[in-house]
Amino acid sequence: MEPKSSLFSNMTPIDWLLAAVFTGVVVYLAHSFFPPWGWLIGLVVGPGLLYLAKRRRDRLQEPGDED
Repeated sequence: MEPKSSLFSNMTPIDWLLAAVFTGVVVYLAHSFFPPWGWLIGLVVGPGLLYLAKRRRDRLQEPGDED
């Protein structure tokens, strides 16, 4: 069995910055469309989308590829 990689592995500082900016944009847009609770919706949806994207990126990278 292959050990499952951590969600936070293979993250560079630019990845963290982009994740924070993306979450902020999603929160802002959700709050624009669904006030007054849109910020909460954005806080749930933003990281959820980031999780899906990170999981797909990790799956596409080969096990020996450490870029």
